Amino acid sequence: MIITFPYWGNYTIAFSALFEKLGLKVIIPEKSTADSNKKGAMLSPEMYCFPLKANIGNYLRAIEKGADTIFMVTSMSGSCRLRYYAEVQKKVLEDSGKNVDFIIFDQKLRDVYRKLKKIPGVFSFKIFSAIYFFFEKLALIEYLEERANYIRPREEKKNETTKAFRLGLKKVEEAKNIKDLYCVSRFIRREFSKIKFDKKRKIPKVGIIGEIYTVTDDSINYNIEEKLGKEGIESHKGMTLSYHIKKRMFPWRSGRLIKNAKGYLGSAVGGHGLDAVSEMLDFVKKDFDGIVQVLPFGCFLKDTKITAENYIQKSIQDINVGEKILTHKGKFGKVTKTYCRNYKGKILKIDCGGKLLTLSLTPEHPILLAKKFVKNHKEKIEKLDFIPAGEAKAGDFIAIPIPKEINEKDSFVWDKEYKRNPKWEDIREFPYSPDLLRMLGYWLAEGSINYDRESGKKYERGLRFSFPTKEKKYIDDVASIIRNNFKTKISRYCYPAKAACSDLYIGNRNLAGIVHSLCGEHCNGKVLHQDLVSLNPNSQREILKGYFRGDGSVRDVYGETTYRTVTTSQNLAGQLFRLLVRSRIKPSLMEQKIKNRKVSYMLKIANAGGIKRLGDELIKTTERKDYVRFRETEDYFLVPIRKIEEVDFKGEVYNLEVEKDHSYVANFLAVHNCMPEVTVRPILEKIHRESGIPFLSLSLDEQVAEAGVDTRIEAFVDVVKNHYKNKLIKKI
Repeated sequence: MIITFPYWGNYTIAFSALFEKLGLKVIIPEKSTADSNKKGAMLSPEMYCFPLKANIGNYLRAIEKGADTIFMVTSMSGSCRLRYYAEVQKKVLEDSGKNVDFIIFDQKLRDVYRKLKKIPGVFSFKIFSAIYFFFEKLALIEYLEERANYIRPREEKKNETTKAFRLGLKKVEEAKNIKDLYCVSRFIRREFSKIKFDKKRKIPKVGIIGEIYTVTDDSINYNIEEKLGKEGIESHKGMTLSYHIKKRMFPWRSGRLIKNAKGYLGSAVGGHGLDAVSEMLDFVKKDFDGIVQVLPFGCFLKDTKITAENYIQKSIQDINVGEKILTHKGKFGKVTKTYCRNYKGKILKIDCGGKLLTLSLTPEHPILLAKKFVKNHKEKIEKLDFIPAGEAKAGDFIAIPIPKEINEKDSFVWDKEYKRNPKWEDIREFPYSPDLLRMLGYWLAEGSINYDRESGKKYERGLRFSFPTKEKKYIDDVASIIRNNFKTKISRYCYPAKAACSDLYIGNRNLAGIVHSLCGEHCNGKVLHQDLVSLNPNSQREILKGYFRGDGSVRDVYGETTYRTVTTSQNLAGQLFRLLVRSRIKPSLMEQKIKNRKVSYMLKIANAGGIKRLGDELIKTTERKDYVRFRETEDYFLVPIRKIEEVDFKGEVYNLEVEKDHSYVANFLAVHNCMPEVTVRPILEKIHRESGIPFLSLSLDEQVAEAGVDTRIEAFVDVVKNHYKNKLIKKI
């Protein structure tokens, strides 16, 4: 067995020592370069984050030298995608014809011990000795980095610190045992003591925050610490390997992070987003002079429908910053940033029930998923978590959030002024009572506005309901509702030429204007007013009841119990879908394209239990046990994935950042913001605005050139120095 592992900056020295101390034959991974990163990116899924691609580049060179086994760390908890790296990397290498084994271990020391003990010839004493040696080397490496970052900006002779630092790393690498390390420790301190520097010199300080891999690997972040030091700036980073290990060993540290970030972020968002917010706040309290965020850069196709305010379905490319959209928690949050980039690679089409409930997205985009598994010959599902789409399988469940926000209003006030006195009641208030809400449901299904046309202008004169003559009970219900609530003309018409149809005419201009404002008009232009979509579910069921009576049909036979309705208004279809979900009724929604007709949208309640929840005493179904494929929780309906199709794609893809919940609803299904570190960028920018501290965010991937990074750092250095100078002036 010849092993290798991912290159990880100076920490590579410590990991090499760990495996060599175990007596294993190791091929030490070479430093990541632009060329190796590009080769890794060519084989990797396009939209997976940069560290995975860099790892693949490391493996390829090690495999060429004879490596046949790869050690790779994973994470068995949380929402970071590290836990999928090993499986994805293994598949990528297999697809490219590289036959290597993977030894995958969790970040818990117990799991590391168990996996190492399975290797032939590796015994307990050897493992404990190797781990102790690893931590001793790690401590020296981090001391070297910290000391170099302090001395470099203060040194009298340029590059002396860098020479001592590199010599120290070489000595640490050459140390074969603990005794050697003690000698190396003394050597390093002597070398640093030889450097002449001004200890009393006051200089600007910059904190480096972000994703651990990009923060700590100088081959990935283009030696940002060294470059800042040479510009006379002292840099600090809290995100080190020892910090991360301690956080894993002592879980309560995460609670401290949440407490520290209170007021800006209330929970972990995956990756190291929470750490970044907490660290930036710490650096601000310590009066630092600048913050650099480094992170890997990671979407949805055009026309993916996002649930915007009022439950309107809006194409993702038309969403603007500042708009409110539905999140996975069933609440509305503001969009803080929109993204669009060119993409060439694989797209997944995840079908959860027809075109309107199908996600077309890049494999790395997290979706709110409950994975299915079998235990004791019974199918069970795991807890919901945001999981990359590439890990989903047919049979797993994606979440549809149940919106719970209520903004109850008692009535709609009509304040339009008219030149003529009304012939019937001058209606100025429309109560949101159950019967009037049911009447609105009837009108959405069967209603239209009646107009008078004078001098080429249209004047609203009343409402018209058109029912099949056989639906007399519904005609009588509408007439009774109007009669009991308003003083107005009610006329009923039956036409000999259309004996199967009956019209009900309500002659009141005010009522026509009110209904028009609350529900829109024309079959494909009807839409619910904000008041109506914010009512409590009991009230909204009356709207649904009227709508399904007016335009619905029931089928109740053995093997099929359904209640379906059709509309040509896409906005109304989306709103009715949400109203049903709010009433804890799981609907289906399908697009219908019939030749020589408008595109229509069919809503269907496909089980007797859902029909009962509608609460319509006029609709009776046979008592049968429901066999449903979806699951229901307090906050979600979970719909099964029917099939997943992988297709090649070239074009633009889109993503959004949303405040607080860091998620949104696409094609009715809950998804996460694409990158956790990108997610917190608006929060970091907010801290920057509030504190006035200079802030630079560097997104790194295989396409980012060092020259571009250098240019941005140079400009940032000028801002930091000016900030520091102004701060000193204020203190005088």
